[in-house]
Amino acid sequence: MKPIAVTGWGLWSPGFPDADAWFDGAADPEVVKPACELVGSRLKRGSSRFANMLGEVVQQAAAAAEVDVKTVPTFYGSSLGEVGTMVTLLRMLFEEEGKLSPNRFKNSVHNAASGLVSIGTENTSFSTAIAGGPRSFETTLIEAWAYLDDLGGDVIVAVADDEVPEPLDALDDQDALAVGFALRSGGGPVRLENPRVVESAERFATMSPRMRANCASPGLELLDALRAERAGPVALTPTPGAPQWVADLVFGA
Repeated sequence: MKPIAVTGWGLWSPGFPDADAWFDGAADPEVVKPACELVGSRLKRGSSRFANMLGEVVQQAAAAAEVDVKTVPTFYGSSLGEVGTMVTLLRMLFEEEGKLSPNRFKNSVHNAASGLVSIGTENTSFSTAIAGGPRSFETTLIEAWAYLDDLGGDVIVAVADDEVPEPLDALDDQDALAVGFALRSGGGPVRLENPRVVESAERFATMSPRMRANCASPGLELLDALRAERAGPVALTPTPGAPQWVADLVFGA
């Protein structure tokens, strides 16, 4: 596939409103919900923190790249999706009167964030939501790359998972993380090239095992390389084990 330019990015995690705060290590305990200002408060009513996390990094990446959130195609990825909303609905069904909230039900689908942002920004362009399990980052990025290879233009990739709610946290626990990247066809001064599968890939970004368990964690590898201007292969697969997807990060003409 042809090279693609990285033109902007975004990050949100509890305590960290953006990528600068994350890499500065400046945790703010008051940051517990993303602002997600591109969606009005009335429309956001009843939406999950997870959906707002995705909307927030879409907004950050679009602003950095100076692309229009009303027209840019969007690619969303998540392993667990609206798992918190799903657990709430199951509790209502089995522990309460057996009645489900219609508002929560409409926000329980995997593409709820895509719908929320598309409606909130009046964006009628292409959007998709991908469930790639723990490898949702690489599958979403490759999907967007294939789109750019064929149709060109600009896109935004946003990948996230929230913390796992009780009682499922006993089986699989992780920290909350959302990352977003604005990408453009045709290459540029900062670009990704040559996506491929290798037997092993070196990791550089520092993160806890709970953060590494989040499907969006390869986004931290890419952000770390971007901020350090570290050229070379970047791991797109969250944990070691074959096969490993990597892509080359290139700076300059």
